[in-house]
Amino acid sequence: MSRARRDAFRVLLELEAGTALLESSLARNLEKAAPRERAFATSLIFMVLRNRLFLDHLLARFLDRPPAKLDPPVLAVLRLGAAEAALMSTPAHAVVSAAVELAKATPARRGQKLVNAVLRRLVGGWPEVPLPGPEAAPLERLPLVYSHPAWLVAELLAQHSPEVVEAWLQANQAQPPLTLRLNPARATREGLAADLRQHAETLEPHPLVPEGLLLRGLKLPAAQLPGFESGLFSIQDAAAQAVSHLLGVEPGMAVADLCAGAGGKTGHLAALLRGQGRLWAVDPSPARVRALRQNLGRLGVQWVSVKQADALSLTGLDGALDRVLVDAPCSGLGVCGRRPDVRWRRVPEDPARLAKLQLDLAAKGAELLRPGGALVYATCTFTRAENQEVVAGLLARCPGLRLEWPQGLATELRACIGPDGYFSTMPQRDQADAFFAARLVKE
Repeated sequence: MSRARRDAFRVLLELEAGTALLESSLARNLEKAAPRERAFATSLIFMVLRNRLFLDHLLARFLDRPPAKLDPPVLAVLRLGAAEAALMSTPAHAVVSAAVELAKATPARRGQKLVNAVLRRLVGGWPEVPLPGPEAAPLERLPLVYSHPAWLVAELLAQHSPEVVEAWLQANQAQPPLTLRLNPARATREGLAADLRQHAETLEPHPLVPEGLLLRGLKLPAAQLPGFESGLFSIQDAAAQAVSHLLGVEPGMAVADLCAGAGGKTGHLAALLRGQGRLWAVDPSPARVRALRQNLGRLGVQWVSVKQADALSLTGLDGALDRVLVDAPCSGLGVCGRRPDVRWRRVPEDPARLAKLQLDLAAKGAELLRPGGALVYATCTFTRAENQEVVAGLLARCPGLRLEWPQGLATELRACIGPDGYFSTMPQRDQADAFFAARLVKE
C-alpha cells in the first residue's frame, strides 16, 4: 500500500467527519511525506473533492445501496479507487489491488470484499454509466457533470444564464492559478517577476490588479518561493486584492479592517496608505491574530494597531474613521474552485444563517464612519442572501448611506461592476475567486 493513498484516505475521512479543514488536514497528514508522495496524495484528494458527485454516481451503478449508506471509511476507499479508474491513468488491475490493500490497512478493512467486488466491476464498466445529455434541464445535468451540490447550482442559475453557469462550474473544476501580491515597499512587479520566472511554467501580470502576478505550473510550494520570507510578496487572490482598491484609501486616512483574519487585506491597506495615517486591524480569534501579527511583521509593517476583539463590541472609534472594510465571515462558496471541500461542507441553510451576523457587522462599520467616509462590504461568496440582501438590509437600517464607487477606480475594476451597481468577480472571466462587494458612503 502506498503512503500517498493512505494519507489521502486520512484527509478525506477527516473532511467527511467535519473534524478538520482542508488546509490544516493537508498540513498535518502530509507533513512528513516525501515530495513525490505528497504530490500524488494531494492530486488524489483534490480529484475526489472536485468530482465527488460524479464518482458517487459511478459507484451507485455497481452498489446495491446508495453510496451515502456505506461506512465512511469504505466510501473513502471506493471514491479513491473510482477516481484513479475514471479520472487518472492508473491501470485497472492496479486500481483494484491498491484499493483492497488500502482497505486492509485502515478502518475500511471490514469492507474489503465489497471494495474488491465493486471496483472490479467499475474499472471496466464506468464508461457505460449514463450521464444527462445536453438536452437535459440545466439543474439535472450541471450538478452531476461538474460535481457541485444542486442547491449551489440553483443559486447560480437564479442569477446567470445556463451558459455562464456552466463556464463558471467548469472553471471551478480546473487547477486554479496562483496569484501573488507584491509588496511595493520592497519590490516592483517587474523585478519580482524576473526573480520568480524560473520557478513557474508561466508568469504574467494579473490583468485585474496592479500588484498581482499570475503563476501557473509552480515548481515548488508557494511559501518556499524566494522573497516570501523576506516580505517581497504575499499569496493573495486577485479578487481579494481588488477589494482593498475598492475602498479608495489615501495616505493620511484613518482606516479599520473589522474582520482582518490573517491579515491579507490589512497588509494591502497598509501598503496603499504608504505608512501614513492610522490603520486598525480587528479579529476575535487568538490564532488568527497571531497569524495577522506574523504576516504584518514579514511585510515590515509595524505601525498597524492590532486588536483581538469582536468588532461588534469595538468602542472608541464611533464616527472617527474615513474608511472601513467589512470582509464579512461568509459561506465561502466563491472559493470552491480553489477549495473544493467548501462545496461539500456548506448546506442550503448557511447563507441565511450567516446573513444576520454579516448585517450586524456592516451596520457596526457604518457607525464608525465620519460623514463623507466610505465602507466596503465584501464577501467571497455569490449567494444573494449574503450579498445583495445584506446590503439592502444595511441601507434600510442606516438610511444615511448611499452606493458610490471611487472616482479614480481602475477601468479593469470598474468593468466588474454590474448593472445592479455591485462589484463581482467570476472565476471563468477574471482568473480569480468569486467575490462580491458594495461601497457605501455616509452622508
